[in-house]
This record gives sequence, C-alpha cells and structure tokens, in this order.
Amino acid sequence: MTAHRCVIVAGFPRSGTSWLAKGLSFAPGFTYYREPDNYDRVDRAEERFAWLYLTADGDDPAYRDLMTRACTGRIATAFTMREDPGPLLRPLGAPGRRLGERIPALFRRKPGVLLKLVFANLNLEWLAARFPHARQLCVLRHPCGQFESWRRLGWEPRPDRLLENSRLLADHLHPFADLLRRAKGFWERAGALWGATVYVIHRQTSAESPREIVAYEWLCGDPVERFRELYRRLDLEWTAAAERFLSRAITKEPGGRTRCSVSRPSRWTAGGRGSPRARSTHAAGSSSHSSCLTIPTSSPRWPRSRATFRPAEPRSSSWRGPAP
Repeated sequence: MTAHRCVIVAGFPRSGTSWLAKGLSFAPGFTYYREPDNYDRVDRAEERFAWLYLTADGDDPAYRDLMTRACTGRIATAFTMREDPGPLLRPLGAPGRRLGERIPALFRRKPGVLLKLVFANLNLEWLAARFPHARQLCVLRHPCGQFESWRRLGWEPRPDRLLENSRLLADHLHPFADLLRRAKGFWERAGALWGATVYVIHRQTSAESPREIVAYEWLCGDPVERFRELYRRLDLEWTAAAERFLSRAITKEPGGRTRCSVSRPSRWTAGGRGSPRARSTHAAGSSSHSSCLTIPTSSPRWPRSRATFRPAEPRSSSWRGPAP
C-alpha cells in the first residue's frame, strides 16, 4: 500500500508550531491534525511521552500505536480537528466538532496528513525511521521569547526530567548532567531544558538528513516569501489563501496565530549579563556547546545540523536580533 503524504511540524510548545502548521495547512490535499500527542486532550496520549526518548532502533508499543494512528490521519477528535474539521462540520463550530468526535466519519478528511507535534523533539530520529515517507519540519525559537510565554501561562521548565532517561544521558547529555541538575530558578531551568533538547535535535540531524530545522525568527522576517520557500522545499502547492493568511502577519500583532511580525524577534534583546534572560541564554548555550545563540533572521536559507549556532567564548550570553 502506498503511504499517503505526511508532513510533521515539531517543536516546543509556544515556539511557533501553531503558526507554522496553520501557514502550511492551506496546501491542497492535506488535513491539519493538531497535537495528537497532547496528553491533556487526546485519549491514549500519555504524559510520559513528553519525556520519551527513542532512537531509530528503539520502540515503545503505546507510543508506536499513537503515532501510527496520527501519521495515517486516524486521530480525529474535537481537539485535533479544531483547525480543520472539514466542510460538513466547519459551519457548526464547536458543537459540530463535538458531533464529529462521536461520529468521526463526519470529519471529511483529505488524504494528506499535516501533524503538529509538541512533545516529539526527542523522538524525531525514531519518527524518521518508522515513517520514512513523512517530511519533518522542526521549528526553533529563541528561548527567551518561548519561555516568557511559558511563564505567563504558569508552565514550569523541568530539565531534571531529562536525567531520568539513562539512554538519553549515555547517548547525548552525560557531559551536561551536572548543569541540568544544578539549574535553579525559572530562567536557568528554561535555558538548560532548551539547550539540552536543541543539542539532541542537532546531533540527530546530519547534513544529509531530510529534516528541516527552521528558525521562528527567520520566518518572522518575511512571512510570505519564507513560507513560499517552505512550500517549494516540501513540494506543496502555494495558494492564495496561504498568502492572505501570512500577509496579515506582516502588519497585525495581537495574540494568536497572526501575532508574528518582523518586530517580534528583537523584543527579547533587552537585559544585561545578570538579567534572567541572560542567565537563560547562558544556560542554553552551555548545554548546546554554543553560547552565542545566533538563530538567523535574514539568511535566505535556514540552517541544517549545528549551523544554527555560531561557536563563541564559553561564557558569552549575547543574542543577535534581526539584521537591520
């Protein structure tokens, strides 16, 4: 049986995954499934999956079952189908989605699968091996912007949870175990969690990997043209609806998916060496072997592998905003 096309958008919660996935959802032939790995909202998604680490040769039967159903478009609930309930239920709003949850056939789905995953950062290698037909797009956002959003929502970064996985420590994080263990306060813990996770992602993304690592700040710089480039790279058909949606991002900056604009990346450049944001970037840099977090904002291409980061002196905590 020929596998249907699948695109996986992965990243931390509040890193731009919603905006990126919504921007891609206008491609013809695809249905957008929102966070089938969200253990608060999706049946059979387990909290432990948020800290699961699987390599290409690993396996977890419960996670395999969940991701197999997700990658084949078989997790259709009021939550996962919120952005794309289909033509029958869309006019009915939330009541229509709840009806679709009881009668899934009412969610009229297209064959292509677009997944947004927020707890899969440590399992991208396993997903690539298990579903080789699926294209992966991993979005990274500067930790200060991302975790400021976490702080407002009352979410706590837990880098200590990474220490619970002996295989993860042995494969990647053993040099940073003490840093992860000693991180105190919200911003140090945020930086440690971000840096350690991004370090693993880059180590698992070779120069030959088909996985694309996209900087949120780069997308912010020119949403229409840079999403158009993403569409070309993913072999998706660009549409007028996608252009209209992304054009609003250039001038509109309230909350929600259209909040992104060229002014947003530089909002996190404030703060001296002793500030919480400086401690966050220092912790992130220490655990990613790169303390100058220069996520590109103006490059015509986004980085592969470790090219996202420019090596610098160990204790530098500088952050470069968008090019003038």
